[in-house]
Amino acid sequence: MDGRHNTTVKNFVTLGIGLAFLLLFGTIGYVIIEGYALLDAIYMTFITFSTVGFGEVRPLGVPGRVFTILLILFGVVILAMLSATVTSLFVKQELLNNFRRKRMKKEIQKLKGHTILCGAGETGKTVIEEFQQAKKELVVIEEDEEVIEYLAEQYPNLLILAGDATKDEVLEEANIKQASALITALSEDTANLFVVISARSLNPDLKVIARAVDPHTAGKMYKAGATHVVSPNLTEGIRMAAVVLRPNVVNFLDVVTRDQEIALRLEEVTVPPDSAFHKKSLRELEIPQRTGLIVIAIIKQVNGASQFIYNPQSSTVVEGGDQLIVLGEVDRVEKLHRLLRGELID
Repeated sequence: MDGRHNTTVKNFVTLGIGLAFLLLFGTIGYVIIEGYALLDAIYMTFITFSTVGFGEVRPLGVPGRVFTILLILFGVVILAMLSATVTSLFVKQELLNNFRRKRMKKEIQKLKGHTILCGAGETGKTVIEEFQQAKKELVVIEEDEEVIEYLAEQYPNLLILAGDATKDEVLEEANIKQASALITALSEDTANLFVVISARSLNPDLKVIARAVDPHTAGKMYKAGATHVVSPNLTEGIRMAAVVLRPNVVNFLDVVTRDQEIALRLEEVTVPPDSAFHKKSLRELEIPQRTGLIVIAIIKQVNGASQFIYNPQSSTVVEGGDQLIVLGEVDRVEKLHRLLRGELID
């Protein structure tokens, strides 16, 4: 891409120099050969190499006519080359964009268990940053071309679809039927509500997280099929109060969730049903010793509802389907995943 860009720039610079030289050459020629004033010479040069067909300043002699023929020839060649360069640039850009779109669509159709993000505003960009750090598959749906260009520059490997997320066909292009979750962070609550309705109808098992600026809209979104509804106003109010009431806790959570220089993270890890961890106690599993992670909580499914076990004891038995909330470095979380898949035996 950079090589093609540099070549195009060089072509434009070369042609620009050629035009400037032609203007200088023509101006000097008309001054010397025909004795034109400077402005008249510049005017004659312009109308000659541009072949617009205006009349001469005054009748030319034989040397002047020969000179004009040469000037027209050079002018036609340079202008033709300039036109070809501009046309080639637009054609290549269009072909490149089409190729990228087709390639992205093919990659998206291969995904399974990915997350779809509708809207890449300020909230959406934060979501993208978190997914990039976690190295999780994310498909972004965005309408604004400027935002799309920005995202393409910032995240070259990010899968982006240009379109209206409220339309079923766009969600289907994002391979919603194979997705595991959808986050709708559009600027208007009504648009988010439409996305929730469409997403739920296209994939009944999908986890749908919706943004609601107006807290009163949250109830409607839950009725429409949202799994979780996040209200920025409510969340910001709780956080502001927490900064005053529990400042050290907030600082700790900021380090764990947002500090890029520290690899410490809170992560959620699901135990597969066929894992070697199934029906074993934390004492037997020795997760801290084997991975360096701290098990903060375990989430179990009891009669279809989630039951949280905070600060689990060593005698707590882990079962397939349980979710472990762990604290530790990112590479240690990956080690736990590998242990669960049976790829590592310590």
